[in-house]
Amino acid sequence: MTTLFGLLSAHSLWCLATARRTFSAVGYLLHLGMNAIMVAMVWPWWAYLPTLPQLALFVLAAAFFAAVAGWRVVDARPRGLASSVSRTGHHESAWAQAVHAVMMLAMVWAVAIMSLALASPAAALGPGGHQGPHAVAHAPTGLWAMVSGVLLVVTLVAGGISFLFALSRHVRVRGFVCDRVGSDLLAGAAMSLGMAAMCATMLAG
Repeated sequence: MTTLFGLLSAHSLWCLATARRTFSAVGYLLHLGMNAIMVAMVWPWWAYLPTLPQLALFVLAAAFFAAVAGWRVVDARPRGLASSVSRTGHHESAWAQAVHAVMMLAMVWAVAIMSLALASPAAALGPGGHQGPHAVAHAPTGLWAMVSGVLLVVTLVAGGISFLFALSRHVRVRGFVCDRVGSDLLAGAAMSLGMAAMCATMLAG
């Protein structure tokens, strides 16, 4: 997971540095933060990072991508079917932005669950009975956490598969992956499926 989200962080940083539009730059910046926090989450020192800034970041990110997805839906209607079919870029797609919003909601869920687990009395003692925070990767307590976690995992898997299908179509049309759209679709699939694996690990304990 460190390697996967480290590479995804590098991809987000490269795309951020080469972005031509403010909207795209904001999206890549938010994903850079998400991927960096995903790297930190698999290590014990994540527990020393403040929780509220992380929650605020991912709530705002989820709202940003949800708003963009809604705008894409509204924007596509007056253009008609032919126009919407021609607007196939990754950032022009409402479903892609909706999947990104779900990723950010999954981050809110993961940060909240891990923070609650670390705050519990059982987490006060580390291995061998020593005091201090440590990484949390067990099933969350409470029905709401379990149900919402399962829904997020299912949605993330579906989103990752949809990115892979879109990547397959892109390769058939363009003949290669290594362009901006192809790399975005591949990164989206890796992020979505990687986050689904992390959340599923937390649920399974």
